[in-house]
Amino acid sequence: MDKLPKKYYFIDESGDAAFYAKGKKLLIGNIGFNPLLILGLVVLDDKTKVRNKIIEFQNNVVNDPLYNTLPCINKTTKWYLHARTDQLEIRSKFIELLRTMDDFESYHVIGRKKLSTFQNKHNSNENEFYFDLVFHLLQDRLSDEKFFYHIFLSDRNGNSLSHLKNAINKAIERDNKLRTKKLNIRFECTIVQSRLTPELSIVDYLLWSLQRCILTDEIRFYKALEEKYNLIIDLYDSEHPETNYYNKENKFAKTKASEFRLDGK
Repeated sequence: MDKLPKKYYFIDESGDAAFYAKGKKLLIGNIGFNPLLILGLVVLDDKTKVRNKIIEFQNNVVNDPLYNTLPCINKTTKWYLHARTDQLEIRSKFIELLRTMDDFESYHVIGRKKLSTFQNKHNSNENEFYFDLVFHLLQDRLSDEKFFYHIFLSDRNGNSLSHLKNAINKAIERDNKLRTKKLNIRFECTIVQSRLTPELSIVDYLLWSLQRCILTDEIRFYKALEEKYNLIIDLYDSEHPETNYYNKENKFAKTKASEFRLDGK
């Protein structure tokens, strides 16, 4: 196992899997309901190279008086890249860096939070909903016995290794059923904190840009990074089941998809 070359997978999310608040109170229709959960995966062959590149970027920002007095840096004990809280100047600067990087691939799954799908397909279970997206995110991504796959999942919302491993094994099992010869795929999983894992900032920015495009119609960040999305699956777009897989030849656009509703329908 140690002799196998490694591939490194980093998974993060935008939004949440929550349909219920405390006391099983349905969130749909109430303030705070997030209508989407989007999962992102970035694949790296040379983790050290990418990590060092992002750390160098962060250090340059922290040491640059043009940026280091911005609130996102000045009020934080140890700043790390996070698209939702970074100022526009830093967002633009990091997106410019991402546009020059050709040492990663990215895959995304959009999960529309439809109540009917949640009840009928996921048995009203938020973990089932979440890991259905993980399952589709990893389908066909673990396909070479020559590699050992190390999968890192961002530590959010109580993500658990057991659920992640179960989703990975299901994805491998499903893929093997379609193969003439089953593959012995070897992997390990780790739950990591974003602030300690610079590689996750790539996923974070791609997710944020895609979410902004869908929910606020602010497309410039997504368009700037459009070539960096290898695959976007709009998983529960039941109106377009034949065309809801978007790639570099058929690029995602909100106008191609059915309406993104905010009311759980």
